[in-house]
Amino acid sequence: EMNKFDDMLRYLSVGDPDFSQVIAVDQRFLLFSRAWCIAEISEAYSLGLQQRLVAFSADSLADHESSLRHLKVQDMKAARPEDVQDILAKIPDKQEFNRRLQSLIFDTLIQEWKSMDNQEQMA
Repeated sequence: EMNKFDDMLRYLSVGDPDFSQVIAVDQRFLLFSRAWCIAEISEAYSLGLQQRLVAFSADSLADHESSLRHLKVQDMKAARPEDVQDILAKIPDKQEFNRRLQSLIFDTLIQEWKSMDNQEQMA
């Protein structure tokens, strides 16, 4: 079931201390508009998992920086509208969630990605 991802992440992180999350971003950055993707990224961060961003290119990242800065969990989409409602119901403070999401994206994921050489960025 798709709504069990948080249990699965917890299980995997406890079972393997080297378990990490690779966030492979599509060229149009649609990943960041998908409710399940954002929920999984946030859950992995909350669990303290190592996370690594893999973006198509520096240009695509620059092209989408503005839209990333305006991300709100309330605007996310899913194939089933009830999935969005289920995810939002688990988030008591949407503003705080959005603030943490921005910090994760810009202060952690993108900064770490920018510090890598070209080969590491694509691996």
